[in-house]
Amino acid sequence: GAEDVPLVLIPGFGGDINIFVFNQETLAATRPVYALDLPGHGGSSKDVGEGDLAFFVQVLADFLDEMEMGKAHLAGHSMGGAVAGAFALAHPERVASVILIASAGLGEEINNDYIEGFIAANRRKEMKNVLGLLFADPDLVTRQLVQDVLQYKRKDGVDEALRTVADKVFPDGRQAGVQDLSETEVPILAIWGREDEIVPASHTGNLPPHARVEILEGKGHSVQMEAAGKVNRLIEDFLQNPDSS
Repeated sequence: GAEDVPLVLIPGFGGDINIFVFNQETLAATRPVYALDLPGHGGSSKDVGEGDLAFFVQVLADFLDEMEMGKAHLAGHSMGGAVAGAFALAHPERVASVILIASAGLGEEINNDYIEGFIAANRRKEMKNVLGLLFADPDLVTRQLVQDVLQYKRKDGVDEALRTVADKVFPDGRQAGVQDLSETEVPILAIWGREDEIVPASHTGNLPPHARVEILEGKGHSVQMEAAGKVNRLIEDFLQNPDSS
């Protein structure tokens, strides 16, 4: 039945599966939920190939094959949303629904200070300032978060991987390959924080009419952390009945 279709969580640029720490367990109450570190990130290989969306789409296809998932719900945060959208356009028959959380890919505008700042930062204070852009409430940037990200940045191959991806997916500080999701019938839920400083909430206006859009007041780019309870409920309700827009 519908509960058997797994959900795959896809982090964004510079993020790893820990960005879903407040979501995965709750959502897994009703179905299998997997979170995937994209290449160049978290525990995955630091080889990002061409570093473009097509590369990540292939990685996702390989992951679904490996896990023997014919079909999945895809939830992507930021660049992970662009990967989910691109995958739905390329392989609509494998996608039960797409959940876009503060997603890249829907418009050209992106806060390039975040992308470049994240790549450049290698000291605590710099990184704290960069990570502050992720949240409406900067107090959510804990010492531990800063420490974890700096540790990740020091791994061999990470800076090169991030540079390669940024140059392909966000060339000249704009989003490449803006997606027209009206070309797919796949059900879509978009969740945004109104105060998003990285990808503007106005990009939801570029979604097809059948998409469900939820904009949460007073929340920022990492809305799935800042408003975890609300986001989890929105996703749960949508997954139970994705087709009624």
